Amino acid sequence: MIATHTAAPAHPVTQTGGWVPCPDPAPHPALGGRRVSHIGGGLWLGLRAMLLGLDPAAAEHDSTAGACDLLRLLALTARPANGGGYLTDPVADLGHRPVRLRPDGAGALLADQP
Repeated sequence: MIATHTAAPAHPVTQTGGWVPCPDPAPHPALGGRRVSHIGGGLWLGLRAMLLGLDPAAAEHDSTAGACDLLRLLALTARPANGGGYLTDPVADLGHRPVRLRPDGAGALLADQP
């Protein structure tokens, strides 16, 4: 079972790793209509930093929504992965590592980086 934490505005769980509940409940058409249930702490921080570099005004206004939008855009580039789930190509702004979207066992996906 995955330990989940309520994400406070500063997202303190991401400072020690762990999982952040995905604030975007909408299903992703590019991911077979599945939604992302949780985002790995390191990826969540990376998405927020990526947003700050791409659109500082959006990051200042609503960094949570902006980070979710970035994850949704990355999901559009994902392809089926071995063992189920999906994998993107390496993302330069995320340490040249791909984003992995893997089944959570409850019909949704977990987003993290291998």
